[in-house]
Amino acid sequence: MRAQSSLQLRGAPAPRGLGRFCDDKRGSAAVEFAIVALPLFFAILGIIEIGWGNFTQSRMDAAVQSTARLIMTGVVQNTQIAGQPLTAAQFRDQILCPKLPSTMNCNDVFVNVQVFSEPASLTAPSPYTQFINASATGLVTPALDNTQNNYCVGANASYVVIDVVYPLPLLTTGYLTAAASIYNGHAVRMLQSTATFKNEPFTINGSAGC
Repeated sequence: MRAQSSLQLRGAPAPRGLGRFCDDKRGSAAVEFAIVALPLFFAILGIIEIGWGNFTQSRMDAAVQSTARLIMTGVVQNTQIAGQPLTAAQFRDQILCPKLPSTMNCNDVFVNVQVFSEPASLTAPSPYTQFINASATGLVTPALDNTQNNYCVGANASYVVIDVVYPLPLLTTGYLTAAASIYNGHAVRMLQSTATFKNEPFTINGSAGC
């Protein structure tokens, strides 16, 4: 007993060794959560963002198909405002955009509508090749400036293509993929929807918009 220190005799705890410190689990849950919380948050946000992008793409496809039907049947060609045929801006704002989700900014919807000729023969080059990009990896994207895009809905029996693009803003996934584009200084996912068709033999009371 004489060899023991006075602190031990009074019941004071002995100094903790390195091994006991490493085995101490107090506060480990908080530390582990702090390590995984941020990646988990971004993973959840990324999943939501990808899902939202796919939903928006689906709704845009449906809107373009519905709008194409209005062109094909002559509804657009025979619609007038103040006695005048629809302009490109009126076509976008009053025909296409009301069919899109309200979360999409119509000012950022870019539309290209044009007619093309059918092949002169079965051996002639396909007219669709003009809409394929130079690398042959996809379709040509309309200009992100509607003043530089075409607006020609065609007469009856015309071959028409409508191409719509929308830069969907990204929060997290824009930094994780090289496919993201930059629009107005922000990372975006370019959503694009296209419809190609032949107009029905309707009567035009307005204008073909060309």
